[in-house]
Amino acid sequence: MNRDASLARKWRNLSLVFFLACGLTGCIAPVVKAPSGAQLDIYRKVYVVEPKEDPRGVGPRVSARLKRIGFQVVELQQGSTPTEMQGTGFVITPAGHVLTCAHLVGSLTNATTWIGGQRYPCTVLSADTNLDLAVLLVTGTHPPFVPLMIDSTNHYSLGQDAFSMGFPLAELLGKSPRLNKGMISATVGLDDDPKYVQFSAPVQPGNSGGPLLNEKCEVIGVIASTLNPMRVLAQSGGALPQNVNFAIKTDSIHDFLAAANIALPANGDEATVKSFDDAQKSLGLVRSGNVTEEDLKQRGVVCAYTYISLRGLRFRFRAVEVRFYDLKKGQLILKVGQYEDDPFSTEDGELDRICGEISDKFFPQNPNPFKHNQ
Repeated sequence: MNRDASLARKWRNLSLVFFLACGLTGCIAPVVKAPSGAQLDIYRKVYVVEPKEDPRGVGPRVSARLKRIGFQVVELQQGSTPTEMQGTGFVITPAGHVLTCAHLVGSLTNATTWIGGQRYPCTVLSADTNLDLAVLLVTGTHPPFVPLMIDSTNHYSLGQDAFSMGFPLAELLGKSPRLNKGMISATVGLDDDPKYVQFSAPVQPGNSGGPLLNEKCEVIGVIASTLNPMRVLAQSGGALPQNVNFAIKTDSIHDFLAAANIALPANGDEATVKSFDDAQKSLGLVRSGNVTEEDLKQRGVVCAYTYISLRGLRFRFRAVEVRFYDLKKGQLILKVGQYEDDPFSTEDGELDRICGEISDKFFPQNPNPFKHNQ
C-alpha cells in the first residue's frame, strides 16, 4: 500500500509538472477553422467592427496586431458600415467642381471621384463640417462636364416628389447609379432643424453627398443622413423607422458655394440635364484620398471579435474568438479562438497566439511578427 501511494504521488507530481509546462509555454493552442477551399491571401483591407461592449479595451489591441500583420485596417463604430467613407457627389460646373458631404473627405485635402466610370483625382477646395458640405475640383485635363442645376427657389411642399440618386452599397450592388422615388415628408430636419428637409426616398450607405432631385432633375438638396433603424429600435424599445432621411436645403448650399467663391452656371448658359438618364452621367462616386485602380481591386474582409474576460492574479480570457467575413458575400472565411480557460495565460499572450495563426493564414509568404510568441 505504501509503495502504491508513493507511485501515485509521483504520477501526481509528474502530471502537475506537465500541466504547468503546458500552461506556461502556451501549449493550449488557438483553434483555427476555415471553410474548405477558402483563399485567404487575396484579402488586404480589413474593417474591424467594434463590439457593443469592450470593457477590457480589446479593440485597439486587435487593430494594432492586424496592422503589424500587414492589413490595411479601418476601424468601424457600432452601427456604421464598411462603405462609410465612400459616397456620392455631383458635378455643379463644367470646369469640374463636385459637391458632396464633408464627412466623406474628412480632414484630407484630396479625394478621388469616378464620373461616367472614369477616374478623376480631385483637390478639396472647401469643406464645412458643421453643415457637412464639401466642394472638390477635378484636377488635370478632362472634357467639359455637364452639371446638375441647383434649384434657387428653396421652396418645399409636403408630398412633393423627391428622388434620391447615387451609389448606395457600391461594394455589394456595384458602381452603377441607383435611383429611388419618394416624397417630401417634412420641410424641416431632425429636431425641426430648418437647414434640412426630410424625405422618404430610400437611401443606403453610399448615398451621402448625392443629390435629392425633383421631377425636372433639378437639385433640391444634398443627401446628408438617415435615422439608423437599429439604434432607434434599441432606444425606443420596439419602434423601427423606415426611410426617415434628411437632405441639406438649397439656400444653405448656395451660401456655402458663395463663401467658397464658386459661381454656378445659370440655366440656359450651358448644356443642362433634362432626364434621369442624363443625370447619372453627372454623378460621381467619391472616395477620400488618392485611390488608385489597384486599390479598388483589393478584396475587403470584416473582422469581428467576442470574449469573456476574467480578473484573477492576471487579466486573462476565459474564452475569445476572432472571426473574418468576406465583405461582399458575407460568408465566414476564418474563425480563430481560444475556448478553454487557461489560468496561466494572459490576454496579450492569447491575442499574440491568435494573431500568429491569422498571419499564417492571410499572409503565408510574409514573416510572421508573432512567431516568436507561439
